[in-house]
Amino acid sequence: MQQSANQNLILIEGTATYERILADLREVEVDEGLRHVKDFLKIYPDFARAHNDLAVMYYETGNSLKALAHYEKAHKLDPKNVTYRKNLADFYFVELEWTGDAIHTYLDILKDNPFDIEALNALGSISLQIGRREQARQYFSRTLQLDTGNQDAQQALKQLAPPAASPVAAQIAQQSAPSCKPTQPERVASSPAFKDLFRVAEPDVTSSSSAAAPPVNAFAAQAPEPVRSPEELYKEALQLANAGKADDAIVLLEKLLKQDSRHAAAHNDLGVLFQKKGEIVKSRSHHEEAARLQPANKIFQKNLADLLFIEFKELEEALGIYVRLQAKAPQDIEILKAIATVCQVIGNQSDARYFLERVLTLQPWDRDAQGMLKAMEEAGKGGV
Repeated sequence: MQQSANQNLILIEGTATYERILADLREVEVDEGLRHVKDFLKIYPDFARAHNDLAVMYYETGNSLKALAHYEKAHKLDPKNVTYRKNLADFYFVELEWTGDAIHTYLDILKDNPFDIEALNALGSISLQIGRREQARQYFSRTLQLDTGNQDAQQALKQLAPPAASPVAAQIAQQSAPSCKPTQPERVASSPAFKDLFRVAEPDVTSSSSAAAPPVNAFAAQAPEPVRSPEELYKEALQLANAGKADDAIVLLEKLLKQDSRHAAAHNDLGVLFQKKGEIVKSRSHHEEAARLQPANKIFQKNLADLLFIEFKELEEALGIYVRLQAKAPQDIEILKAIATVCQVIGNQSDARYFLERVLTLQPWDRDAQGMLKAMEEAGKGGV
């Protein structure tokens, strides 16, 4: 208990000290700023934000090796901080061209927040640059489901879709599979997905620091709440979900469905949010409805299959959906891995190995597939 109290005290003192340093940094050159932040880290070596900001400064001065060290240190100290994770992923891909590490980091971000548009666009840009056109299309299409006005995704889908296709049609169009041979990645410092490279961390703002609200007259007549369209409700719900306010997002999405019960994206996102809350029966109802309303939407179908497999252990039903999706998108890495996982669970090791080897043919750096194959080989040796 005492140790925890001391750590909190150090954090409070360190934050106050660092804020003063940041105020001074605006008036000095980069080299002088580097010295100030390094001196601060001698006293507070585990202050993640300072490591992130130091990495940004090293990047600006062209010292990529030290920038990498401090990006990784910031991420290690605060692994849930999205800013640090995105900076590290961007740096992996843009500076080092470590495609596999960048993809792995961004996928981890999406596991925690399926509504993160920056991560979706970044994965779309990476997929496009390494020749994974179908995967790029899926990521950018998901962005447009979440933000219909997103210009980066619109421009990318125009490159991927036939000239006459609309942004909506591009979301569900079934295109022929791309070549298995990836194109050589290019440096993408000017790519829209990486235009904020790299992000200086913003300080956490707690409710206690906000100004007190003015008193409210309980007897004052209140104006009726304006009626909002389904599109307005959906956009606000996504903003709430991105901010971690899942309960508020659910309220708005359910309100949206009272206006438009056939809004497939709202059903899908309610399924995601309810699953994260552990309310799997409600999650299933909404995922099934989204899949019914848009049977050609791979994202909705895959979300339903994932739920059936992970939460309900309905292996055959999930496998049937995965197989149908794989027939339409034979190079979809996530679907191939899902099929391999189901095959492994039901004891069909040969089929599991086939699909994992297929993944590694398409994406040799895939850590999940590598680990699963290694585990299968070790289990096979142990059984001899």
